[in-house]
Amino acid sequence: MARKVEIINEVPDYVPKKKKKEEKMENPLEKRTKLPDFSEKYEEDLKRKLFEEDLKRMASKNVNEDEEESEYYETDRKMVHHKRDGDWDVPIGEDIKYFDPELSYEITGYRPINMTQGLDFDPTPFQATGKIYTDTGKYTEYPPKTKPYNDFWTEQLRRCTEGYTVGKYRITGDQYFFLNFYRMQTVAQDAVKDTTGRNESFPSFVAKQYEFFHYIEICEYIGKDVCLLKSRGMGMSEILADLAVRPFITTRKFRTLLTAAADDQLDPLLDKAWYQLNWLNSNTNGGMKRSRQKVDNISQKRASLLDKDNVERGRFSEIEGRIANNPRKVRGDRVERLVYEEAGSAPNLIKSWVQGTALVELGGKKIGIKIALGTGGDDSGQVAGLARIFNNPLAYNVLPYKNSYTLDGKVAFTGFFIPAYEFALDPKYVDHRGVTNSIEFKKYYEAKRALMEGQDLLTFCAEYCFTPNEALLKQGDNLFNAELLSDQITQIRVFKNYTKPEQTALIWDGNNEGKIKAIPSKSSKLLVVEPPLLDKDGQPYKNLYVAGIDSIDVGANESATDYDVSDFCIVIKKRMFGMEPPKYVAMYKDRPNDIREAYEMARKLLTWYNAKAMLEYTKIGIQRYFQNKNCADVFMARPEYATTVKNRMKSAKRLIGLPATEAVIKHGLELIGMYVNEYVSEIDFDEMLEQLLNYSYEDKRKFDIVAALGQSEIADEELTGVTPTTINNRNKTWQDVGYYRNDKGYIEYGVIPKKNTWETRWLN
Repeated sequence: MARKVEIINEVPDYVPKKKKKEEKMENPLEKRTKLPDFSEKYEEDLKRKLFEEDLKRMASKNVNEDEEESEYYETDRKMVHHKRDGDWDVPIGEDIKYFDPELSYEITGYRPINMTQGLDFDPTPFQATGKIYTDTGKYTEYPPKTKPYNDFWTEQLRRCTEGYTVGKYRITGDQYFFLNFYRMQTVAQDAVKDTTGRNESFPSFVAKQYEFFHYIEICEYIGKDVCLLKSRGMGMSEILADLAVRPFITTRKFRTLLTAAADDQLDPLLDKAWYQLNWLNSNTNGGMKRSRQKVDNISQKRASLLDKDNVERGRFSEIEGRIANNPRKVRGDRVERLVYEEAGSAPNLIKSWVQGTALVELGGKKIGIKIALGTGGDDSGQVAGLARIFNNPLAYNVLPYKNSYTLDGKVAFTGFFIPAYEFALDPKYVDHRGVTNSIEFKKYYEAKRALMEGQDLLTFCAEYCFTPNEALLKQGDNLFNAELLSDQITQIRVFKNYTKPEQTALIWDGNNEGKIKAIPSKSSKLLVVEPPLLDKDGQPYKNLYVAGIDSIDVGANESATDYDVSDFCIVIKKRMFGMEPPKYVAMYKDRPNDIREAYEMARKLLTWYNAKAMLEYTKIGIQRYFQNKNCADVFMARPEYATTVKNRMKSAKRLIGLPATEAVIKHGLELIGMYVNEYVSEIDFDEMLEQLLNYSYEDKRKFDIVAALGQSEIADEELTGVTPTTINNRNKTWQDVGYYRNDKGYIEYGVIPKKNTWETRWLN
């Protein structure tokens, strides 16, 4: 007698059934008896070693040609993943420090499928269930309340939860659900029209999506987070909806929180998720129906039923959407997946990302993951936060992704990146495995680029990007060269090709306020790239350094209600000095509780570099502070072009600083732009580059560093024709120094002789 199975209007909670041994398919997850422990001790070494290993390998004299082709070999096998002769390159139990798409991973059953690997892969078996529905309009002919019907849906739920293996290839549960149960608008030839008139079908198998699904699953297993940066038009929002809907259907008490910075970003994502839930309720004959009687509104849904006593029962899986334009809104109950849609548009993303950690951890143990998705060409002016997470994965608990999507083709370890040429929909660029011919498809985009120029080209390159730095090009005001700035940011963050600013504290040397002593300090907000250049007598040069100050009149305690309040900022610029290019050598940016702390830091900094400063004349707090210290003469006088005729006709009273007129501000911005175009490689301050890249004139009060740069550039302009000088200790007079030609015509450096002053040659 057949066993009686009780079925209500939904399939019962999924309980894996015991199957006959011959019926059970191989699943690499079932081999995993214990999740590998991820050792944090490797992270610091990783930062140091990741870029060294290839060089070590090439330098080794003992590596033969066959080994070089077959094995990714490093000196320290415990540190770096490598190609193995066995079944898995990275077996269960080996620490996963980063994800290399060229290697296989036993923990999820990932095997590379690309232009040179996985040539025997056939996606057809993985799409068979969806194909049945496409052909027949039904998933199964078995009637409800029968054993074959129950077995069918139990197996489908198992595949959607555990993944599905055919031969030596496995897809994740999320991707199985995506291929067979997720409906989306498509250009597929087998698309059918639903009652709304939309052309829709199940997604096609895409190899790059397969890679990304495995990357997510690895992150979930080892307790890492996800940061994805991509080109436009790749359907990744559909995948985000899938990542919410699949566990809602299959997994009890699974909570997904979808966030975005604005309604027009969140609503489309929620619409996709709600459409899928409704479609499954109507088209699976009860197999994946999930009632939502208790919580069912436009921003939140919960899988549950109300019994006859009006008591809520059921799976209690949830999907919630929340506008997260403020870090405080990313708080609440624990969630298994926290999604940041269009993360490049999120204000204060870093703070939201850090605070969001509390939602995916319990007692220091990871119970969920954070997923940030950004799209190339974001024009919100908020892309800096996404760029920071993407380019510094270890610092933000993101699993590094090994790739060569860089300007020079060098290996980088960043967040997950998908360039435009790796994702094609046109069949002439995609093979039967779902692999895009990236070489030919890149030519397609290159041909389009060749027809464009100027801003149009910049916008197109950002939206249909080849490299991460193209994707992170900000499209707002574009007052400064975004391409140059992005390249320099890449040099700093990815290739570490810069002089690292050092946190430095300045103290008065004894009771003598004329001398400064600099000491390292991890708590200091002063960043120094280069200390002041001293002459042979140990004295700082005069007119070699200039400063720009964006001052404020109150500290943090006095303006706690102002969320977007400005910071105090001072920058020090070393002017052109002989053959040395002009360079920004120091920067201080802070808003201390007592604003006098910032004023005193500025006073020490100007003393240390023997620099004059330009500032906005309306900022009277710093002027009064310096007057009380008897050193207000460090402030430069107002340029003549910024002085009205009326003021010039007044008394000879010295006017300090610049008026904050539109003409003056824009002149400063023009000078900054000229400096960026010629000397961007001399900027070593990450935050300075970020502000320049993201600058918006409409929101100019948010960009304190740029404001200070404008002041310093005008100060430098005012000293045009004025050469750096050094002190003559014998008569205490300043002397011109630099490069000049001696009587024989040879170039020399030093104090310029008076008789040769007329033939001085400043070398560029």
